[in-house]
Amino acid sequence: MPGGGHLARISYGHPGGRPDDFLAHWLAARGFTVLALSYPSDHPALPAAHPELTVDLWGAAAAVLTQRIVAEHQLGAGVILCGWSMAGRSVLPFARTARRVGLDLRCFVSLAASAPLPGLVPVLPAGELTAEGLWEVALRQPSTRLDNWYGQISAQAEQGRPIMSRDEYVRHYLCRHSVGLRGEAQRWDGQADVHDVEAAIRETGVGRWAEFPICAAIVPEGAQDARHALCDHLTWSAITAYSLGWRLSDATALSADTWAGLTAYSRRLSTDLVRFMPGNHFFFLGAAGARRAARHIEELWQAAENLHLVVAGALTPEPDVP
Repeated sequence: MPGGGHLARISYGHPGGRPDDFLAHWLAARGFTVLALSYPSDHPALPAAHPELTVDLWGAAAAVLTQRIVAEHQLGAGVILCGWSMAGRSVLPFARTARRVGLDLRCFVSLAASAPLPGLVPVLPAGELTAEGLWEVALRQPSTRLDNWYGQISAQAEQGRPIMSRDEYVRHYLCRHSVGLRGEAQRWDGQADVHDVEAAIRETGVGRWAEFPICAAIVPEGAQDARHALCDHLTWSAITAYSLGWRLSDATALSADTWAGLTAYSRRLSTDLVRFMPGNHFFFLGAAGARRAARHIEELWQAAENLHLVVAGALTPEPDVP
């Protein structure tokens, strides 16, 4: 699931681009089936923008679409949800709907994703909204954000091998979409933007930690993405810890050995479920970055599977010892 202002094409590339500069190519090489979902936007590739769309409605719809694709192609039900940037706000609605429709969500992997905690991302007073209520992310000219983003993409390229031109970036990747997908207090009521913090908390699932999946993170190291570089290894590990805390709240029933194993594992969460990568907010672009990010996704999925086994062992009633 892509971040703000971008089609899901950011994971698989544009016409004429080199596939090995993009994440989907390397995930497929590792045996994964890749589904990339673009949210409604004003891009010509999509039928309608839906300025009223909220993060919980989109997360739920994405899970339903994923289940349909899994059934149509007779794939295994196990799914790894990868979310870049803004897509981190959709984790809980995706997870809740996945359970309802029989989709086996094994884990979430953050690609510099914003945690579901409204207030982490600045909302400018002007709102950055079009007259139709769409979030004007980077397409307004001149755009400091566009200059910044394309500069970061260019920095991910190998010398003498650009990933895309600026025109290709604007034409094939960028879009305007509902401001409600940001997971912040700002939203569109059909006539004007309004600010409702309680709605943002409700839609992103703050506090419903027991319902979150295991959350892992790939964290960029570059100063260009300071917020994610400084925070993601802690925030996503903390959400997993909160989820485990709720599910294993009756710890007094566990044996001393089982409890010791759980506490030791919890102290390793920010190591076992985190990988760091050189680069910026677009660290998964370019052949080297995309290849390494794919490897880390597989490693984090395997780490999540190990944690599933640990939790299953703790939740299994221990036999009475005569």
